[in-house]
Amino acid sequence: MEGGLQVTGIEFRILGPVEILYNGRKQDPTTPQQRCVLAMLLLDLDHVVPAGRLVSALWAAAPPAAARNSIRVYVTKLRKLIAADPAVELVTVGEGWRLSCDAERVDLYRFRDLVGRARSGAAAEAGGLLREGLALWQGPALADVSGHRLTGAVIEGLENERLAATEDRIASDLRADAHRDVVSELLVLVAEHPLRERLAQLLMAALHGCGRTAEGLEVFHRMRKRLVDELGIEPSAALRGEHQRLLGAAG
Repeated sequence: MEGGLQVTGIEFRILGPVEILYNGRKQDPTTPQQRCVLAMLLLDLDHVVPAGRLVSALWAAAPPAAARNSIRVYVTKLRKLIAADPAVELVTVGEGWRLSCDAERVDLYRFRDLVGRARSGAAAEAGGLLREGLALWQGPALADVSGHRLTGAVIEGLENERLAATEDRIASDLRADAHRDVVSELLVLVAEHPLRERLAQLLMAALHGCGRTAEGLEVFHRMRKRLVDELGIEPSAALRGEHQRLLGAAG
């Protein structure tokens, strides 16, 4: 499996489609409702998720009369999918449910662990750890859980974690003088996230490292115009500092 970690038994994926694997073989939840319930339980691993929160995730403000009974059915089916592994438990606690297992069995928590180690450890090791974490992503988070089933804020937050880790990985590449290797990637990312200042800063540094300082300065001017026109703010101190660094080099 990704990242070189070998898990025997049940593991879970939510960084992409929501999946259950048993010894590497998919045991997919078969309906969007089951996938939604599983995702909610995994996002609050080892904590009780109240029935009311699951009802809201599945049906928003218009649940059917039998909503809680339906959730019990989904939970029962999920229990059958994980029953082969005694190290994974899905238990009823009052009016809710708790899914418990080692965090290494869930791709989200492996990703967060690798990113945390990269940020707190030696700079020389950061790039490899970040690549290992980012390799766990199989597409947009919760890719097959759509509509009102999970709020946009949850999915946006997960995608922001991915993007921040990508920025960290690119910064690591720049420290290793791999400027030419990241310019094309950064051009795409800046186009996709035109108000994200760190991406602009990284693109400026990459272009400068390739001898394209004038283009890097132009990136700053375009970003500043967007920030002023769309948000009414000036660039951050970090972005202004990168601008001054390139100006000094150009002079």
